[in-house]
Amino acid sequence: MNHMDLKRITWQNVKWRRAQRTVTKLQRKIFQAAKENNLLKLHKYQQKLLESDSAKLLAVRKVTQDNRGKKTAGIDGVALLKPEQRFKMAKDISIDGKTSPIRRVYIPKPGTDEKRPLGIPTVRDRAKQALAKLALEPEWEAKFEPNSYGFRPGRSTRDAVEAIHHSLRGIKTGKYVLDADISKCFDKIDHDKLIEKMCTHATLERQIRSWLKAGVMDNGAFSPTTSGTPQGGVISPLLSNIALHGMETHLKKWVKTQTILNSKGVKLSPTSKMASLGIIRYADDFVIMHKDLEVVTNAKKEVEKWLITMGLELKESKTSITHTDKSYLGNVGFDFLGFNIRRYSVGVNSRNKFGSNYKTIIKPCKEGIKSHYNDLVRVIENTNKVTVIVTRLNPIIRGWCNYFSTVSSKETYSKLRNLLFYRLWRWVRRIHPTRSAEWRYNKYFQRQHGGQLIFGQRTDQGWVGVKYHNQYLITRHVKIKGTKSPYDGDHPYWILRLTRYSGLTGKVGTLLKRQKGLCDICCLPFWSTDVMEMDHKIPKSKGGKDGIQNLRLVHGHCHDQRNIIEKV
Repeated sequence: MNHMDLKRITWQNVKWRRAQRTVTKLQRKIFQAAKENNLLKLHKYQQKLLESDSAKLLAVRKVTQDNRGKKTAGIDGVALLKPEQRFKMAKDISIDGKTSPIRRVYIPKPGTDEKRPLGIPTVRDRAKQALAKLALEPEWEAKFEPNSYGFRPGRSTRDAVEAIHHSLRGIKTGKYVLDADISKCFDKIDHDKLIEKMCTHATLERQIRSWLKAGVMDNGAFSPTTSGTPQGGVISPLLSNIALHGMETHLKKWVKTQTILNSKGVKLSPTSKMASLGIIRYADDFVIMHKDLEVVTNAKKEVEKWLITMGLELKESKTSITHTDKSYLGNVGFDFLGFNIRRYSVGVNSRNKFGSNYKTIIKPCKEGIKSHYNDLVRVIENTNKVTVIVTRLNPIIRGWCNYFSTVSSKETYSKLRNLLFYRLWRWVRRIHPTRSAEWRYNKYFQRQHGGQLIFGQRTDQGWVGVKYHNQYLITRHVKIKGTKSPYDGDHPYWILRLTRYSGLTGKVGTLLKRQKGLCDICCLPFWSTDVMEMDHKIPKSKGGKDGIQNLRLVHGHCHDQRNIIEKV
């Protein structure tokens, strides 16, 4: 938009609705030009977006206001910006080919004692990366393969797992599975090969190369970067997806050259061969599935050759071949993204319409269940206050159950509920060793939700307790259609997906559906990556209640702006 005169406004009165609409229009044009492979139009619209004041404002807002909780500073020592500083940055930033070294920090690796490195760019570089991403993402969303699900707008682990379920549905016999992980994917991507693959215009190429070669400051010592994309950069997940783009297409072309027979010994047609090979990728984790062991074994060799072209290789310790139905090398089924996927025999008298007596069941994996339970135990053992236990347990349980709410988790939820109940009972006995069982029950438990004993305590607002795993519902997820993207302009489709399959529950989920996926302040659609906050229509300071009728769902930045205006 360069209809917005930045000389006459401040951060507090930016017309965000107009800014978002301007950028959205340009992104749709970029998406369409990429679909048509019209490079002239593609680069023209990308350059227009990069020079747009609207895009610059949105980029700065993304990294300074919307990224709540991510307050780590780069080498400039700056973590937070005041509104006037944000506005100045939006006026000043440009894709100029300049950059600063990233700051190396180390964070714990889940489930291990190891720490993994993150590279934190300066706030200015983060804003520039967000600006570049606004121009690059719609181009690549028009190109990406249908079975790539990680770090893409409108796609999730649920879609990846449902794609696996689709691949295993309607088959008589099971499939061999290559469950693979790419070794240090973010660290080893070949810079020159990535730039060559992107084939972008000169302005963006210079800037991306500059970010890739920025170097690292680790405890005051500088070291150059010769490969990889820094984990922690705004644009890094997109760059890694670009690096891995083409794997599915390559394997589909390769499998056409293989001799594959059907159950009657007849050679498959090229189209049938392509359909018989299942490939699902989520970031640097992927699975390859086929009924023939030889095809899967050869596919592994083929993908290893393909990865070498990008400077990458498989991590052998996390790469294995299994079978969905029977034991192979000591394993049955496989774990993917925290889910265990396996086909179970349902008896000779329970054949489905395809003639198979096996059924695919997806549930939480054992390792994930154990890790989650240990998280709950740590919370309980590290406090003597009921309120702390309840307020800390509930979000952990809610997040975990929401993640697994679309698969066969009912039995797991029930087991975890029982384990948690007995752990809480042990806590009560430790806190009150001399009290009777009846006294303990009366003080810390109340029967609710079908007679369950809910751990908690009485407050002025009533009983506040733990929401157990088995109180969460299992809901069906519908996989995203083919190559659909939020940049394709199909509003009805995306609003329907957001309101039905967002995974949001409770008041937030209810408000999202009631408002038909729109923010109640700016009336623009929510994206799955947006910060969503509940706002009181009548403030509590003026007697407003917490009931659903007095709440509305708004963008985090809309909420911020409203609060600033009210204070003024």
